[in-house]
Amino acid sequence: MTGVRAPDARPARPDRIQIDMLEWPREAERSHALEANGEPHLLLVAPDADPPEEWGALTDWVRVPVDDLDLWARIAALQWRARLRPVPELDESDLLRRGVEWVALSRLEAKILRALLAQPGAVLSRHHLGRAGWAGGPPGPRSVDTYVKRLRRRIAPLGLSIHTARRRGYMLEIDGVD
Repeated sequence: MTGVRAPDARPARPDRIQIDMLEWPREAERSHALEANGEPHLLLVAPDADPPEEWGALTDWVRVPVDDLDLWARIAALQWRARLRPVPELDESDLLRRGVEWVALSRLEAKILRALLAQPGAVLSRHHLGRAGWAGGPPGPRSVDTYVKRLRRRIAPLGLSIHTARRRGYMLEIDGVD
């Protein structure tokens, strides 16, 4: 059962998160690597083995043999927990962190993002973001647009999106936060 993927008899859905199933303790090293990368997985504990003493939020275990309904319940719970991502945090060193993932931002990108993070889901004007980024306002009329464009690419891997509200400004969307 090495590196087995969770079977899915139902039609594929884009919101369905793939769960790796690993044999415990034989694949303990791989489990630790997946854990470090924040990847969800289910440990299939051998009948004569001790279960892991510690495991993270995106890891679960079940002793084999296991009933199909119990197996699917564990997989569904892991998929649900994997969709709930931690709230992003921007530290004093301008590192944007979200769980184990992080992105280093420039000082100006961080200033603009701080303004957006203070009011996620709200539309902030270019003028507002310009004042947040530059002490006397942006140096040019398109400066805010240029930095927002760069910022979009930088933060996308962390599940953050900046949307344009035409003629009004920008809005930050954070995926997976309930």
